[in-house]
Amino acid sequence: MQQATKERIMRRLSITHRLFLLFACVVTPVVGLAQAVTFTASPNPVAPGQTITFTGTTTLSVSATNAKVTLWFYTSSGSYVGSASETGINFVAGQAHALSISYATASSLAVGTYTYNLSYYNSSGTGLSGASGQTDDGSFTVGASSGSSYSITATPQPANPGETISFISSLNPNVTATDATVKLWFYNSSGAYEGVAAVNGVNFTAGQSTPVTLTFPVPSSFANGTYTYNLSYYNSSGGGLATGKTDAGSFTVTSGSASTACATAVVVGLQWPTVSTATSYTVSRSGASLGSTSLLAYVDQTVAPSTSYTYSIEAFDGSAALSTKTLSVTTAAATLTGDPAYCPSTAIASIAPNWSSGITQLNGSDLWSQTLGSDGNQYGFFGDGGGFGGSNSPYSSFGIGAITSATDGSLTGAVNVYGGLSGEHTASISGKATGILEIGPSTSMDFYALAGVSNETSSQTKGGANDQEIVYSTGNAWSWTDNASSWTFCTNGGTSTNFCPTIFLQNGAGYSGNTDGYVYMYGGTEGSFFGTPPAGTTSYTYLWRVSTAHASILSDTAYEALTGFNANGTPIWTSGSFSTLNSEMVSVFTDRGPRPLGLSAVTYNAGLGRYIASAEGAVNQVAFYDAPNPWGPWTSIGYFNSNPNDNSGGWGNLGEGIALSSWGNGSRGDGLGINFVDKWMSTNGETMWAEFSSDGNASSSASLSALSGQDMDAFSAVPLTLTLP
Repeated sequence: MQQATKERIMRRLSITHRLFLLFACVVTPVVGLAQAVTFTASPNPVAPGQTITFTGTTTLSVSATNAKVTLWFYTSSGSYVGSASETGINFVAGQAHALSISYATASSLAVGTYTYNLSYYNSSGTGLSGASGQTDDGSFTVGASSGSSYSITATPQPANPGETISFISSLNPNVTATDATVKLWFYNSSGAYEGVAAVNGVNFTAGQSTPVTLTFPVPSSFANGTYTYNLSYYNSSGGGLATGKTDAGSFTVTSGSASTACATAVVVGLQWPTVSTATSYTVSRSGASLGSTSLLAYVDQTVAPSTSYTYSIEAFDGSAALSTKTLSVTTAAATLTGDPAYCPSTAIASIAPNWSSGITQLNGSDLWSQTLGSDGNQYGFFGDGGGFGGSNSPYSSFGIGAITSATDGSLTGAVNVYGGLSGEHTASISGKATGILEIGPSTSMDFYALAGVSNETSSQTKGGANDQEIVYSTGNAWSWTDNASSWTFCTNGGTSTNFCPTIFLQNGAGYSGNTDGYVYMYGGTEGSFFGTPPAGTTSYTYLWRVSTAHASILSDTAYEALTGFNANGTPIWTSGSFSTLNSEMVSVFTDRGPRPLGLSAVTYNAGLGRYIASAEGAVNQVAFYDAPNPWGPWTSIGYFNSNPNDNSGGWGNLGEGIALSSWGNGSRGDGLGINFVDKWMSTNGETMWAEFSSDGNASSSASLSALSGQDMDAFSAVPLTLTLP
């Protein structure tokens, strides 16, 4: 496949300019705020030569792309010593943005206290208009402390009985030790012992603070009240290591209080019990309103790592305020490989690939978007190759293959229906499809593709097209017609905010599981599909729908866009011209992480009664989510992102030993879709299959042995085990 085509498909869902509606709640943006930001420095104090990281959240009153934030460091006497920056930032006016700036202190830096100023710059490197910086924004200390020190923050606070509390700590016992143990001993207000939390394998360096997080599941039998804790250190043999601290802190347990579903580096999930007669709840953070909802949950995706926040949830009966619950939350530190965009699922405990049972057919074809036909066959689009059993010769630009075997994981009997090796029908068009769907009974199977056709009279034209539209085949899978002459969704060089759909929702054989009469399609914008979003750009996914009637699918006046949610979390659908839909659509899935992953496929798992979605960046960056509805609310069930330093790990360890500079750049390691093979889904829904492809050779250490060192331009699939709570 040509480089430009692969790049646009790989980035098809990284959209850069919409506000996300959090957890199916109507969010009221906060605009016109000052640029004040308070950073948390960690570790602090820092030893000379050690790296210190400053995390915080800022809200600007102006928008900017590819901006830069710089901290300027000074001694106590005002002498300049250095600076550190975060670059490639996209600010949206009135929207909070998490910052993380690391500064490698010089080994010659003198012991003492240092201050820093904050500055904002535009993409040209000059001051960002409308975003004033700050002088004396904060300080940090360099040098080993003369004695032991500690800081411990309990989160959330207060906590409910049965909830888990995290004690996020920075500890300096002023000794050097390896494989040490840290314990917190808990006592009630009468001094009676109630429990202990411990962490093993901690390494300390004398005079330096070490981050340590301990967790304590509060027993459901705990009474309301305040509990204290003592801090203790132990060496690797279990003996005392250093002087601990009695009455090192306290936490509060209150039944019926607000609580957290999660508090990661990128998302905080809030939940609370119902308040009698309440009709709505307004959620605020540090005094700024985030939004209102009638639900009992809310998700905040605008947080920064290792940052403390105070949330308030105010209950209303109409306009009359009833009560307010407050909750103090400290987010976790960012993990090396990143964090899921949403809180963990309560319906599915995990999803895990079984690489030893995976399959690979090295056939020189890629993309392989999937749909389950009403005849029981699994149909897939393949691009630039020979399809099942083929290679790059004979070549088809736009082909359709079918899996016929009733045995899970078997390609025996797989055929090429349209184009490819020994194709049952000769391919006649060229182009690329990112999504495919079959609708109707086996006697009248209509196929639809979200695709761009580059040549309507030849199957030999390489690469994709400069537009995305409906391509259809009526009554079978081999009579494809391009609808571009009537209208398209988006066109390269057109309006960058236009919707570019890339995938269809899958729901049973021949879409028979659908009950509301609508076809759903997910996608990003034209700018993300054809463009090159800056690294770290937030990934937004939008949702449109149309009647399953053939005439409606081919009519550009029949579509609706999801444009919001009411206070009950019910989606609001807007009809009208594409111009109206493009201007009013809102995101249904957002990943604001440092390496965001966009939705790649969504299917309904009837056995579990959940919608299952895959998300992908490069081919070794994959995540899975679930939801009760096609529009969410989404929760995380599996996260397989690679190590950003050496490209190892992640999905299938496909990039280990391969330089990042030559990965995911249009020639090797690009993400070309994580597709579900629904024909192989178990009746109880606890086993699914995920297909993937890419370009270039996989690592020789790939988890799927048949793909190790081989060209990923192939059909590869792996079974997934879904574990219930």
